Amino acid sequence: MILWHYELTTLMGPMRAAFDGRGRLLELVMEGYDPRKTSPLPPKEQRESKRFLDRQIEAYLAGTLRTFTVPLDPQGKPTDLRIWDTIRTIPYGQSRQPSELSAWLAIEEEVIVMACVANPIALLIPAHRVILPGEGPLPKALRELEIGHGWKKP
Repeated sequence: MILWHYELTTLMGPMRAAFDGRGRLLELVMEGYDPRKTSPLPPKEQRESKRFLDRQIEAYLAGTLRTFTVPLDPQGKPTDLRIWDTIRTIPYGQSRQPSELSAWLAIEEEVIVMACVANPIALLIPAHRVILPGEGPLPKALRELEIGHGWKKP
């Protein structure tokens, strides 16, 4: 499978995105350019996928987008995929505890936490809406954005 990798410059800082040949987002991580993951010049359709993602992230951080519509194809274990699908149903501006998801899905709380940590598509699979023990400042900043306090880089 050919993957197309892009570096994004966002208000959150540098991010790296990977799309498959059909333009579905497989990975979005908070890190910059990795020369080991370079791609040849992608076809026009791929460049459009990246520009669409750029516009959606920009609108999200501006507080004008609540639901991402970029096609996703996260890769993971079946349990992780089930948890990520559930996380995507948490409404914008709301949050849940791992224990709530654990009770709802009948999956151990530790498995919920590990799936959140292993989330390959930051923002679009909004694991920041699950309040994790010992989480860093970024999930808190994203929750603050979603309750109307605007984006403030942590």
